[in-house]
Amino acid sequence: MKNLLGKWKQHLFLSQDPLTVNYIPEAAIYSQDQLLDFLNRFNYVYVKHDSTGQGRAIFKIYKKDHNSFHFNGYTVQGERIEKSIKSIDEFHRVLHPFLQFGRLSGTYIIQEGINSVTSHGQPFIIRVHTQILNNKWVVGGMYGNLGLKEAYNTGIVNSHRGSKVLSVHDLLIIHLKMNKERKNEVITALHDISIQASKVIAAHFPRREYGIDFGINTNGEIVLFEVNTTPGIGGFAEIENKEPWKRIVHNRKLQKQIKPDI
Repeated sequence: MKNLLGKWKQHLFLSQDPLTVNYIPEAAIYSQDQLLDFLNRFNYVYVKHDSTGQGRAIFKIYKKDHNSFHFNGYTVQGERIEKSIKSIDEFHRVLHPFLQFGRLSGTYIIQEGINSVTSHGQPFIIRVHTQILNNKWVVGGMYGNLGLKEAYNTGIVNSHRGSKVLSVHDLLIIHLKMNKERKNEVITALHDISIQASKVIAAHFPRREYGIDFGINTNGEIVLFEVNTTPGIGGFAEIENKEPWKRIVHNRKLQKQIKPDI
């Protein structure tokens, strides 16, 4: 879709900023050679379609041994798939199901696999919602999102694939076992990175709001996965007595009264 910012351009924009470049995973435009390179350097990687959303056309792939690979995820049509294969060619044909007719299914990117899991091994992401008010970026809210059954295998946490929304406080304190001081440090960092990422993306692809997805790796480091340019806000209605949702809606009303200079 022409009104969406592709994942690869987004990666390039974020990699050019001295702050956000420190928080994004390594990525490259997909090719079979690039994929083999990533698989030789990382325990697993993700291959994502450049422009799809809602958990479609995203795959987790890793080497089983020297002669085989295993992948799972969701096709362009959103169908669940899991398979062991002997060659990257087989995976390539899954990415491009109409290859036999000379048709490619668009651009894919390869992304370093990040193990963002709770103390019990449950995959999670953190969604931060930013909005522009009076030419200044603010955080409207943030929440945690825990992947359910399928996510244990794919690592893909998406509300369209089944997940549980909870407050960032509960995620960091209860599920990640952080103390209060560390929790506050993480929340402050998420806030600052989100504001800067919003400024970076807005310089190239202006919007009134963004939904930014983060993980935290096993070393406790924040990782910026993706900036969503058409974010939904339904998840915010599920936490903290809907206060973040109310704040975001209130900010949207204010935005209609003020034309932002972005």
